[in-house]
Amino acid sequence: MAFSVLSNVNNPTEAQLRERQKELSKVDGSKYGNDSAVEMAWAQKAFRHTEVYFKLISNIECTQLKLTKHDDEIHSQFLMAFPRVPVAVLDEDRMKSVSAKRRWRAFCNLFENHIDDYNFGTLLRLDCKEGYSESNTMLVPRVQFLAIEIARNRLGLNMCHFGKKAEEKTEEKKEEDVSSEKKEEDVTSDNNQESSEPAA
Repeated sequence: MAFSVLSNVNNPTEAQLRERQKELSKVDGSKYGNDSAVEMAWAQKAFRHTEVYFKLISNIECTQLKLTKHDDEIHSQFLMAFPRVPVAVLDEDRMKSVSAKRRWRAFCNLFENHIDDYNFGTLLRLDCKEGYSESNTMLVPRVQFLAIEIARNRLGLNMCHFGKKAEEKTEEKKEEDVSSEKKEEDVTSDNNQESSEPAA
């Protein structure tokens, strides 16, 4: 059966939702603090995700890139729910407004039973032409990251990064080669000077 967020497949019943709500209401949140080990594990996973994703868009033409088996469904739902979101450069304040949060929460919940870690905190670049940096990222649920990056890829907006790392490595390699040649010349020059000096 084909996946569709419009179908009732894998959707919990009203009774199951009420039962889940009862269970969650019994949990005392004050007993749980911020565990630094958990926060560090999340930060490492989020950082690895950014590295892997940037390598993907640097090495594969973004228009050919498929991030999940549900890309088509995510993209079509995104276009219906957010037809005017300018994906090239995002406005963090608008993305985090009360009304936007409500709409994004509803969008993300469509994929709760279909996308693993659908609400996992993921770093999203604000300006798609820039890399990951503290000033160019915001934290979003994984499905929101997927929706925006799938849209960017289909529009070819991430093509500016294609081949970027390879070019940078080539330039770094050239600089290293020039540097090592210079060191070899200096060593050879020093050795020649020592051998031409008369022994004492």
